[in-house]
Amino acid sequence: MKKESKYSIALTPLPMINKIIHTKELELFISDTCEENNICVNMDESILKAHYTIIKVDRYYNSLHLGHLRKTPPSVDCLIALKCRDNEFVIYLVELKNIKSSKNFEIDNIYNKFKSTIENFMGSRFKKIFHNERYKIKFLHLYFVTRPYGEDEKSRRKEGTTKLDSLVARKPFKFLGKRCQIKHKIPDPIIKRC
Repeated sequence: MKKESKYSIALTPLPMINKIIHTKELELFISDTCEENNICVNMDESILKAHYTIIKVDRYYNSLHLGHLRKTPPSVDCLIALKCRDNEFVIYLVELKNIKSSKNFEIDNIYNKFKSTIENFMGSRFKKIFHNERYKIKFLHLYFVTRPYGEDEKSRRKEGTTKLDSLVARKPFKFLGKRCQIKHKIPDPIIKRC
């Protein structure tokens, strides 16, 4: 019997990644990039393409055409599922925003994008993937990626408490029994191997 090489195994999509990319309802929303509003999240070049997938969650919800009913749930821009070296997975929920002032985002709106993605998208609609005991998810990262008000961190801090500070201080979410806090990242963060 011919033994497969490590190289051929590495190029084969992994069970959770395979399940995502072959789920009919998600096929149109799989992307090679996590980019919106001239801001993106980059993948470490050492990560094989077969070891991650990106879902455009907001595009999925917009495709349901619930806007006229005012029932389109707020959702993050991207969900990134990444396979780690120990064959477990890390999930990144990413909201990308190019804001010029504090008027350009509302705390509740951003918070609810993460909330509905965790509770509705992952916890209900695609529970068979994201709550499947076959796929060990070791952590869920929540990234709000933006350059706050076009200012540097030092000058922003001089203003005292800001909307951004309030957002990252909000009550953490729970996913699979673990607490997950929204974190602010400046453009364009790199997802590293885990």
